[in-house]
Amino acid sequence: MEDVLTHVDDPNIVRETMTSRQTYLSVKRPEKIPSVKLCNNYSDFTRETFIYRMLESPQARGIVAKVAKDLNINYCTATEEVAYKKFEENNGPKCSFTTEHNEYIKEQLDNDPQLYSDDIINSLTKRFEVFTISKSQLNNHLRNIMLITVKKPMFEPEIRNPVGNLQTRFEWFMEWKDSDLDFIFIDEAGFHINMRNN
Repeated sequence: MEDVLTHVDDPNIVRETMTSRQTYLSVKRPEKIPSVKLCNNYSDFTRETFIYRMLESPQARGIVAKVAKDLNINYCTATEEVAYKKFEENNGPKCSFTTEHNEYIKEQLDNDPQLYSDDIINSLTKRFEVFTISKSQLNNHLRNIMLITVKKPMFEPEIRNPVGNLQTRFEWFMEWKDSDLDFIFIDEAGFHINMRNN
């Protein structure tokens, strides 16, 4: 214990004898317990009762707070529930298709599976005189509601593959295929302004 400082000349330093561990722990401040927010899980019955009262009660100021207080629901949770229900009720325009329209479309597609969307629109407007719909609405309804896909046809011009051109290409290929020369066979390619690399 030669290296231990036993004499202190500075009057600002107060020397104390070392206490026991129990004394130290008794004097030490208790650690702060972290606050834990509990999430309120409301029963389905409470939620249904809240929604029922909100729908049945007249639209008055402060009705959400009153019903939430009666059912012991947090006010913020109640306002979120009301906004969610309003969002589910009003999520866009009503669908103009009825079951009769759907059955007619299915019947048309069963008779001719290679119909285009323009043909379906024309037959719908002929059958149901008041019914009007755009092509995008019809495609959206077929894809999402009826689970039917309508492909867009890609037509090639007749000049590109006439019988004479096909025969000439075949004869040219038969002449050169047995030769020992390396060559690249370039056919007529159809280019148009909307082509993409894919």
